[in-house]
Amino acid sequence: MHRRLFTSVCSTAFVLTAPAAALAQDQADAQGRDEIVVTAQFREQNILEVPLAVTAYDQEFLDRARINGFAELSAFVPGFVVQEQSVNNPGFVLRGITSDDGAATIEPRVSVFQNGISIARPRGSAVPLYDLERVEVLKGPQGTLFGRSAQIGAVHVITRRPDYEFGGLFGAEFGNFDQQRYDAALNIPLIEDKLALRFAGQYERRNGFIDNPLERDLNGADTLSLRGSLRFEPTEAVRLDIIGHYTRDEPPGTSFKSGVIPALGGSTDPNDFATLSTFGGFLGGAPLGVERDLHDVTAILDIKISDALSITSTTGYRSFDSLEVFDPDGSAFNIFAFAEDANSRQISSDIRFNYDNDGRFTGFFGGGVFFEEGEQRVPLGFGVGETAALFGSLAAVGPMVDGRAPFGGSVPLAGAFLSGNPAVLNATLGFAGIPVGVFQEETFANASDNVSFDAFAEISYEVTDRLTFTAGGRFTYDDKESLFEGVISQPNPLTPFIVGAPALLVGNSGGFISSDDQAGLDSTFSGFAWRAVLNYEIADGKFVYFNHSRGRRPQVIEDAFATTPAGAAVGQFNVIPAETVSSYEIGAKGAFFDDRLTIETAGYLYNYTNFQTTVRIDGGPGVPPTFPTVNGGSADALGAELGLSARPVEGLDLFLTYGYNRARFDETDADGNPQLFGGNQFRLAPDHSLSAGFNYEKQTSVGAFFLTPSFTWRSRVFFENENDGAIAVFDPVTLATVFTVPAVAQEAYGLFNVRAGLRIDDRFEVYGYAENLLDKEYIIDAGNTGGGFGIPTFIAGAPRFWGGGFRVTF
Repeated sequence: MHRRLFTSVCSTAFVLTAPAAALAQDQADAQGRDEIVVTAQFREQNILEVPLAVTAYDQEFLDRARINGFAELSAFVPGFVVQEQSVNNPGFVLRGITSDDGAATIEPRVSVFQNGISIARPRGSAVPLYDLERVEVLKGPQGTLFGRSAQIGAVHVITRRPDYEFGGLFGAEFGNFDQQRYDAALNIPLIEDKLALRFAGQYERRNGFIDNPLERDLNGADTLSLRGSLRFEPTEAVRLDIIGHYTRDEPPGTSFKSGVIPALGGSTDPNDFATLSTFGGFLGGAPLGVERDLHDVTAILDIKISDALSITSTTGYRSFDSLEVFDPDGSAFNIFAFAEDANSRQISSDIRFNYDNDGRFTGFFGGGVFFEEGEQRVPLGFGVGETAALFGSLAAVGPMVDGRAPFGGSVPLAGAFLSGNPAVLNATLGFAGIPVGVFQEETFANASDNVSFDAFAEISYEVTDRLTFTAGGRFTYDDKESLFEGVISQPNPLTPFIVGAPALLVGNSGGFISSDDQAGLDSTFSGFAWRAVLNYEIADGKFVYFNHSRGRRPQVIEDAFATTPAGAAVGQFNVIPAETVSSYEIGAKGAFFDDRLTIETAGYLYNYTNFQTTVRIDGGPGVPPTFPTVNGGSADALGAELGLSARPVEGLDLFLTYGYNRARFDETDADGNPQLFGGNQFRLAPDHSLSAGFNYEKQTSVGAFFLTPSFTWRSRVFFENENDGAIAVFDPVTLATVFTVPAVAQEAYGLFNVRAGLRIDDRFEVYGYAENLLDKEYIIDAGNTGGGFGIPTFIAGAPRFWGGGFRVTF
């Protein structure tokens, strides 16, 4: 459908020769600039030689741009968006495709790796970016290189390894909202050229920037991260790296603020103060916030068998335990209290045989195994009377037509909720004979035990001195057990009213219902991902390439509940088919003007089948909705990525990135039937994104003065696949508007950041910074759990942050 436009976009991109800027820096060239070296294809290559859309940044660039996490990084990578509600709930979006579902039974679409080990589970993937060699972002299906989770791309964090010189650093930073950050690293050689250690750590805390009189202020930070690394090289042919991490997060809660119900004594403005809390002794009185622990250990063994053959073995253990408590209705009312308690244990090991004899053939082959046990528990507490009143008022809304929807509930109850005042609501409920203060708590849980086996291979052949053909594939076999449970942990004395998922085995001891117990259900799956690439060097240091690849997201075993004649719920299961994507990409890369200008471009077309997504299904008047994962049908994404890095004069480095991404659900499926989200824009996928800035350095009599301003911009973003605008809910009798549900979207906005300071002898640096310099108000998410009940919540973006710090290197 979009092939003619795809060809036009690619041709235009090639003529413009502007890139997805890649600034990872390892080796100096003749101009004194650093050559861009990456390991995106499991071997060291100049990034211009890599026939992929790759963006890479080293620690120096991260420091200059003050990037400490994936959300900040994504603003400088075209086609990449990271939405971080909290450290427990990041959403990774590559070229329009989101990977943010925390269910243990669902495979992520975007693969996040750290030192060759998958950290893709969203609840454990948000890690601080410090003391790195570089971070690489690869766009397009990467199943051959990074496994089945890399259906639409991969992010690879490569930490700094020990070397054989003593040294280290210490830095401290202070800012508004009582922000503090401390960085440290120490490198210790033990045996010359054979054994060394490196220790690094970071601690950051910041008070919340959304005032919350009922509990702690919201949207703050509190993270401690520690890392230890060992490098052992007993011979020139053997190298062993062992890396261990520990991260502890204890930030305050996230401001899920209602866009319909005002805060007590306040407004619905997400940037204004909120009045959020839990109630009813939910989870023993746990406050709003996150408690998360991450542990991992990785061992990487490299053995050089001969000049042409080497072996790389990567083995890792990783675990996370995370509990997040939040107020999903976004108001001061005792309607809902929600939590997510997730944990995972994984062990992975793979071995890769690499061949390169400096001839026409290079390649690798190998295999691996992956074990994972994961669980996600979702406790829900609710006020029985308040929730019943919500279903009879604000949630009682008919279908929308032209931005208007009829109201089918009680106008007085709606008015009580719209006051934002619990005293007003309690009085109204008392007059109507509806009980208040009656609390129920229930829990829905899903779990998964996975065993996966992979076999992979790739070969590159130099057809001529300038033309290289690459082909590779990965076969994956999964043995997957999915488990589901629903229990009422604290019943109310009035009614067995269930708000969340159905409670299984009501009246019995409860327990998980396993897919392995379902007769006729196959829980073993297999699939194949592949890529084929042509890369042509049209002139020295200037390349064009074509990449065709196939990505795959494994089948999902979804719970499907049935009701017995006695009214109890029993567990059944559906299998959502594997989601596949076909990718077509053409690109151009080159260095010009004695390597003072590096340019890249990529144009792409994606075709999806069996697109997996979550939908809201109304249960009817007074009945809670459900949120199953469904087959959303077919979809397309068309786009181009442009950018550049340049040094026009000594001391001035410029960068620019631009991404265009038109990701839409098809209007009809292959049989001509209308689709669920036909024509809608993918969630969290702006059509346009831009970043630009420069780094200027000038030697003075005191030291080197530096200035790094930057600007990032994104076009409109929808936060749900429904793409609804604002809805005016009206009384069908009087036609008067009862209330308005805001659009679950963020219009286009841009942010200015700046960092400046003085560097003395490359050993001491003092600096100041300002982020969101103009104090722009915007939101990073909307809809959320409250949206499922007709009261969407909104999360404010960060206001202006400012401060300063210093760093000592030795």
